Amino acid sequence: MAPRISRRTFLAAAAASLLVSRLGAVSRAYGQGERILVLGAGMAGLAAARTLVDRGHTVTVLEARPTIGGRIRTDTSLGVPVDLGASYIHGTKGNPLVGLAARFGAETYDTDADQELFVDASGAFVPPKIANRARADYRALFEKLLATKEGLERDRSVQSAATPLQKAIRARSGAVSGNLIDFLVKSNFTLEFGADLKDMSLLYLDDEEGFKGPDLLLKKGYISLINGLSQGIDVQLNQIVTAVSLAGSKVTVTTTSNTFDADRVIVTLPLGVLKRSDITFSPPLAPSKRKAISRLQMGVLDKTYFKFPSAFWQNQRRDVGYIGNVGARATSEIPEYYTLDKVVGAPILFGFTAGSMARRFQGLDQRIILESTMKTFRSIYGASIPDPEAILRTAWATEPFSHGSYSFIPVGARGEDYQALAESVDDRIFFAGEATNREHPGTVHGAYLSGLREAEEITRLASE
Repeated sequence: MAPRISRRTFLAAAAASLLVSRLGAVSRAYGQGERILVLGAGMAGLAAARTLVDRGHTVTVLEARPTIGGRIRTDTSLGVPVDLGASYIHGTKGNPLVGLAARFGAETYDTDADQELFVDASGAFVPPKIANRARADYRALFEKLLATKEGLERDRSVQSAATPLQKAIRARSGAVSGNLIDFLVKSNFTLEFGADLKDMSLLYLDDEEGFKGPDLLLKKGYISLINGLSQGIDVQLNQIVTAVSLAGSKVTVTTTSNTFDADRVIVTLPLGVLKRSDITFSPPLAPSKRKAISRLQMGVLDKTYFKFPSAFWQNQRRDVGYIGNVGARATSEIPEYYTLDKVVGAPILFGFTAGSMARRFQGLDQRIILESTMKTFRSIYGASIPDPEAILRTAWATEPFSHGSYSFIPVGARGEDYQALAESVDDRIFFAGEATNREHPGTVHGAYLSGLREAEEITRLASE
């Protein structure tokens, strides 16, 4: 196998790729075009396909779903676009998705401008002084976790290290601060990784890289980027892949309805799909890759959207961007909500559930969730607020072509597993997707960059 391009070289090449796409460079600048199959029409697959088509290759994208986007799914059933899957552009400084949004005229909203408020179990807002002290305690707790990580000889869970620190803060500062610290820990870890603290690796905590700057929402949804990338791309829908076979210089992909041949294939299927072994690889994947697939896990992050007749949350606090019931204990209470009226121009808010809580919520009747939610809202805003006009829920753990939201490193896995999953097979079968990006796993920009990475590698090999 030819050596992989370095990360520094890749980043320079990725920037060049964006420029080439804008200028519409002709294929002869990159040598003879090849026949490429891309498995999956999510962000990684379309980023790769877009780049390769612009380089003169013949590309077909095979997508199992009846629509493009993969784990990006923008829904309009509430009358405005809301994202059921990926929602945020995380960080703006150096994030390629910011340029992509500008390129496709996708308007964004800076969520960091919203006011962050916390609510206790009685429905009362936590005083700013207590909230600010809790934020400082959380930052100190996080630094202690990183210090503990540095001294580890064996991996352990984040929970095992965080729980004593949380208890010490509660004993020192009282129940309100203790509840808020517990909430901040779960919010910053469980929602970030879609996993419970007991399952998360402390050894690889904060191992990934990020972009500085605010988090952005796309006003017309992430599908605006997907639609922009897919223009002119041959995407064949409802193609459920069952086998990928390599024989000499030819790769054959078998679906439930057809067979396709190519010079090279890029597999961008989610880790959750690869873990189920529904696809046969011939020859079998290397033991290091199979071990990586087995060790890495899929987190779950679900959303419940509520559309109301009016934005009642603005009656008392005009700039409420976040509401957290820090005293929530029942499994039917969503602990974290965000408002969307400023983003989409409609009275909509949504709540997050993650990890085992998200999995439990999938089995709850919608009526139970509605009753708990309205009980919480009415304790905050008064008994007269109306019921929602519509509710929209996700269930990513049972989604048949993803089986989860995004990857994370559990106790016992390694960061190197992301790199093993990214390794190609005989320079013919390539792998992209967020779970192949060691620096940016679990993110849309990580998926996008991984697609560019494999397109660059194929371009290099085709030019030799």
